[in-house]
Amino acid sequence: MATVAECPADDGLLLALMTAMTAELIVVHDLPPDVRPHPLDPASRYLLAHDGPRAIGCCAVEPVEPGVSELKRLFVAPDARGTDVPGALVAESERLARGQGARRLRLETARHQPAAIRLYERAGYRRVPNFPPHESDPESICYEKALG
Repeated sequence: MATVAECPADDGLLLALMTAMTAELIVVHDLPPDVRPHPLDPASRYLLAHDGPRAIGCCAVEPVEPGVSELKRLFVAPDARGTDVPGALVAESERLARGQGARRLRLETARHQPAAIRLYERAGYRRVPNFPPHESDPESICYEKALG
């Protein structure tokens, strides 16, 4: 059973997973090999999923405007996909966002990521018009959930 807990932005295990996520995105999206994710707001908070001492998943919650946060950089190690880890990260990100005063949590994913789309829809996220900076990206799909 995985555990999910908050971690600092400079946690070595988090950084290793973010590096793996970036490497995967470079291949999947045919990006330049030196591409790096845009920095997140310093108020962002990070979650790390562990299976014992091994880090197997991560994500970030970034406040984007009063009452609204965005779920960013959800990544699960390939051998932990299809388990409870992705759902645990989403649930904990919602709790974290609520704790920061968010009433809504939004996210963006790609059309060609059906597992991610299923995860978010099962968790109660509803499709919304693409928000900036994704509004003119035909590969993006945006979702949002009201946090009770």
